[in-house]
Amino acid sequence: MLHYIHVQGREAPQFFFRDKSAQNFKSVIQSLTDGSSLVISSLYRTDVFYTANEDHSADILKLWSLQEKSFEPSRLTLMSGRDDALELFFTSLVSLSAASKWYESYLEEFRHACSMDQNNPILKDLKLCEQYLQSSKQTIARPVSGSSQAGLLPSNEVFEDLVKHINDFLN
Repeated sequence: MLHYIHVQGREAPQFFFRDKSAQNFKSVIQSLTDGSSLVISSLYRTDVFYTANEDHSADILKLWSLQEKSFEPSRLTLMSGRDDALELFFTSLVSLSAASKWYESYLEEFRHACSMDQNNPILKDLKLCEQYLQSSKQTIARPVSGSSQAGLLPSNEVFEDLVKHINDFLN
């Protein structure tokens, strides 16, 4: 089963893996879960994916908290299940793209993680999700920057925007 831990925005800096320690944390997660993992961390977004039959999120959070004294796990979003995890990943990615500086920083870290582990099954899942979105023309609402209400764009415009961002990451 796919598990996902996510934080984005102003809450994210306290969860940021400094000094490229994300790859080391990825190895710790793989040892703990006996499954695949993927850690992508930039100053304003951090994503931790792992596969395991059981939920090890509590143990992972304990290990993660060792890096920061002000670590507040209640600020993180935890998700289990492939479909829910991938939906959260991609919808929050579209939201992040509204802040281009944050988005570009995350994109750089994502590309680095991809180059380090090209055969990662979680990355393959991300690609399958992209293909599904392209074939089914799924749509989502894109949040309006600075507003608490979601701005709904015409369906084809939302879909094209989502696919553009997914392609930026996966191609």
